[in-house]
Amino acid sequence: MPELLLSLHDVAPAHLERLRRAEEVLERLGVTRITYLLVPDFHGSGRADRDPAFAAWLGAPRPFQVRWALHGYTHRDDAPPDPHPTLAERLKARHMTGGEGEFLRRDAAVLEDRLRRGIEVFRGAIGAQPDGFVAPAWLYTAALPPLLARLGFAWTEDDRAVHGLRDGRRIPAPVITWATRTPLRKRTSIWGTPLLWRRWRKRPVLRLAVHPHDFDHPDTVDSIARVWGAALETGAQGWPQDAVA
Repeated sequence: MPELLLSLHDVAPAHLERLRRAEEVLERLGVTRITYLLVPDFHGSGRADRDPAFAAWLGAPRPFQVRWALHGYTHRDDAPPDPHPTLAERLKARHMTGGEGEFLRRDAAVLEDRLRRGIEVFRGAIGAQPDGFVAPAWLYTAALPPLLARLGFAWTEDDRAVHGLRDGRRIPAPVITWATRTPLRKRTSIWGTPLLWRRWRKRPVLRLAVHPHDFDHPDTVDSIARVWGAALETGAQGWPQDAVA
């Protein structure tokens, strides 16, 4: 029976109506514990701590427990083009993110500036200090983990594992997520996510992640309901910070 780490990414005022629809699905599925990943200023559309409608939504009661983590700052890769990218960087930028790998091509000074600004918005919106950070698209440079530890974060993730930042502990945890950016990606994820569930259902720790745009597509919602429903029938819901404690 796996420990399930559930997450809703890209939580921001720009997605408020999608977030409402997402929460209706989460409630129907019987979610009891989920991590929300807050983007402080999604694509530059406005700070999350300055939107009254978003603040009202944040304060609304929910039938499940929510813990919060910081998720980049703008969730957009607006770094100047690298004239000499490595092969790995080219592959990641092309196949793993649609121009949203905000923390993939940044030096330590820029990373720290974005993190400090993100912490400020997070405190204003959530009223607490974030203890977890997830880079957009799970992409980041080697400079990020030690910087997160210095700024007081306890955990982070990449596409393969959850990492404890205080002791360097690494917990292998594959992630099942959906894609809707193109019709092909959408069809592939609907077809592939049940296969991933069958492949990984006996892993000690398994992550299930959804994004607001998933809830624009009824067939994707149906796929999420099937996979999450099967997982929730057999797995225990947990928290990333507990997994690395």
